Amino acid sequence: MLIKEIIEATGGTLLSGNMNDDIHGFTQDTRQIHKGDMYIPLVGEKNDGHQFIKQAFEAGASSIITAHPIDDTSHNVILVKDTLQALTDMATYLRKHRHVKVVGITGSVGKTSTKDMIYAVVSSQYKTLKTLGNYNNHIGLPLTILRHQDEEVMVLEMGMNHLEEIHHLTMIAKPDVACITNVGTAHIGELGSRENILKAKMEIVDGLSEQGTLIINDDNDMLHTVSCDCCHVVRIGQNDDCQLKAHHIQLLLEESYFDLDYQGQTYQVHVPVSGEHFVSNALMAIAVGLSLNIDIDKCIAGIERFELTKNRMDIIALSDNVKMIDGTYNANLDSMKSSLDVLAKYPERKIAVLADMLELGEYEKAFHEEVGEYVAKKQIDLLMAVGQASQNIVHIAKNHGIEAYHFENNQQLIQRLVEVMQPHDVILLKGSHGMHLQEVVEYLKEKYKK
Repeated sequence: MLIKEIIEATGGTLLSGNMNDDIHGFTQDTRQIHKGDMYIPLVGEKNDGHQFIKQAFEAGASSIITAHPIDDTSHNVILVKDTLQALTDMATYLRKHRHVKVVGITGSVGKTSTKDMIYAVVSSQYKTLKTLGNYNNHIGLPLTILRHQDEEVMVLEMGMNHLEEIHHLTMIAKPDVACITNVGTAHIGELGSRENILKAKMEIVDGLSEQGTLIINDDNDMLHTVSCDCCHVVRIGQNDDCQLKAHHIQLLLEESYFDLDYQGQTYQVHVPVSGEHFVSNALMAIAVGLSLNIDIDKCIAGIERFELTKNRMDIIALSDNVKMIDGTYNANLDSMKSSLDVLAKYPERKIAVLADMLELGEYEKAFHEEVGEYVAKKQIDLLMAVGQASQNIVHIAKNHGIEAYHFENNQQLIQRLVEVMQPHDVILLKGSHGMHLQEVVEYLKEKYKK
């Protein structure tokens, strides 16, 4: 992005530098700066990025935008009123002025794995950029768009905690194709009801381009009710009225198969991970590929190449033939159940290591109790839980005869888990990111290296 484009986008003033310099990298983190990057000092609750401008230049930054004038004549320095707004303005400008198709993805569960599947399909035909990690908020999404160089398609994940947040993101991204994976219970503590969660997710159509396509998971009870006159709606799932319908689903231990009905033809699809939710994700990815004029056989081949982002149900082999399923990135009621579904399919001894689901508000007790019921329903052999709310999981599971233990912290949990582990165990670790179950994963990986 040229300096003169950045000035046009932000309404900023060039204090020093060259209008025709071209910037290829943008970051708000001085630890991630590469030579020639632009540093964007954001003001947070604890730190003001302007304090680190000198460090940014020392790390190799060639340019900055700043809300405070600085005495510097050897770099590109652009003065703006607000650096966060400038970040938004730059991304909005770049999206508008580059010839690129955009796929936007939101949903209570499965955004990241669906994004990864869509990337596997779309990149089979087009040069494609995708959201990395969890860069799906008001900072991460603009930074992802600013990574664009010459890609033909951008696959952008959009997250939210409150109403109006998806609206903000979609007005920056202006998707040509919008996907809603499902409407569950994530962030229900903030939004108050699933009806409000649906409303928040549907904000994605606010920025949808003319003649844009909305792809929804029709198996979800809330999305099944959706109708939209402003765009072309494609329904995927197992219901008869879906344009892409899955049936004859086979969920094996570490892979899945299903038949896909599309326009009177039946195709077999192989998904290299297990779980019924991944079947829905695969359908959505194929629907995106078709909307971008990719041949269906090529779409199906793309699903075969799909690889999950780390910590999204990674299966890690440990010594003594122990398998560890790492689902520690985040958790809500729906993803907890999906993860327990995967664990339950193993014939070996099954251990569920669960931590609190956060941001549930008044639903906290009821949802953790529901997880306890589900642990019992799936006949998990051993439950180990950590966190205050997870006491409710343990209480209900014990009432159903499940061997279950509660721990005050991860260190206590690790000590007991190491004592009870046996060869051939399958261990699921699942909890909200803020519960830091990744500490347990890293300990086990180190202690039980294969």
